[in-house]
Amino acid sequence: MRLWKAILLLNVAVGVGILIGYAWWGREAARLRRETVVTFQAAGAPGEERQWTVQGVVRSVIPEIHVLVLTHEEIPGYMPSMTMGFRAANPQLYSGLQVGDRIRFTLRGVPPDVTIIAITREGKS
Repeated sequence: MRLWKAILLLNVAVGVGILIGYAWWGREAARLRRETVVTFQAAGAPGEERQWTVQGVVRSVIPEIHVLVLTHEEIPGYMPSMTMGFRAANPQLYSGLQVGDRIRFTLRGVPPDVTIIAITREGKS
């Protein structure tokens, strides 16, 4: 086989491989785009005020800055379960709470700027 035929055959093979890869990538990109649209529709419009009521456990109360550190369950459409601090709307919400208390709390705001607006104690953990 002549050298130019081998080079031509190699270039055709590479070109076909690139076309197949590009077509597969396009399918994956379209699938990811559809999944993203569904996720954003479930989460609500960006910049829209939302409200969630979830359960958690008090890990710390920081009254100087009106923050409660909570271990909470998943907040649907916002974040997975984790331990983090949330600002309380007013100090009366967390008066009497102690570390280890199980609570149900309501968050309201435009993510990521959310505030605890209500707390109900459910007992000790």
